[in-house]
Amino acid sequence: MVMMLGEPKPEVSVVVENYLQAIFKLKEQEERLVPTRLAEAMGVSVATAVGTLKRLTAQGMIEDATKGKEIKLTPKGKNMAESVVRRHRLAERMLVEMLGLEWHKAHREAHRLEHAISPEVEKLLLQVLGYPETNPFGRPIPGYGRSLGPMKAITESKEGEEVQLKQVPEEDMTLLAFLDSNNIKPGVQATIKEMASFKGTVTLSVAGEDVVLGTEVAQKIMVGPCKGD
Repeated sequence: MVMMLGEPKPEVSVVVENYLQAIFKLKEQEERLVPTRLAEAMGVSVATAVGTLKRLTAQGMIEDATKGKEIKLTPKGKNMAESVVRRHRLAERMLVEMLGLEWHKAHREAHRLEHAISPEVEKLLLQVLGYPETNPFGRPIPGYGRSLGPMKAITESKEGEEVQLKQVPEEDMTLLAFLDSNNIKPGVQATIKEMASFKGTVTLSVAGEDVVLGTEVAQKIMVGPCKGD
């Protein structure tokens, strides 16, 4: 059964939604989130980030970040963060599946749309898209996506292991274009051909073609067992 979704509040600004989304995504990666890390993710000074965090605290979106300095969402803030992340990831699905936008461009374009999607349009998108559980990059859509099952980074795999790609990093469009051109996408099966730590590379075999990834990139790509394993 699909859970009913929290509605975005008109008094919440785009800036607040962007911060809540960033907090949610960093927490999703199981980071211990502090103001300096949030500032880095938002591309702003620490002073600017701290000023916005004070606004979020006053609005009841986060707990007081001065107590221990770790940023934690309140129930109200979590609901709002899930709402904006859900709209963003549905927008990505819409752009790729309905409009035919190139896969690697969807994340950036969705940022332009996420704030304008109303609850009514969100509900229609869910129906038309067939209630997807993830965005095109393998990230779960909050509110109704099920567990994606066991996952690990490519770098935690062994040579010769057959895996299914589950998640790829979505923020860097140049990297996404490279992954796209080499068919490194969620749902694709691959074999770990070489783990060359001395070279700082991992080589995958995808549909009979070798794809060489740097270790730093490979650490960010999540895989799981192949279907039927």
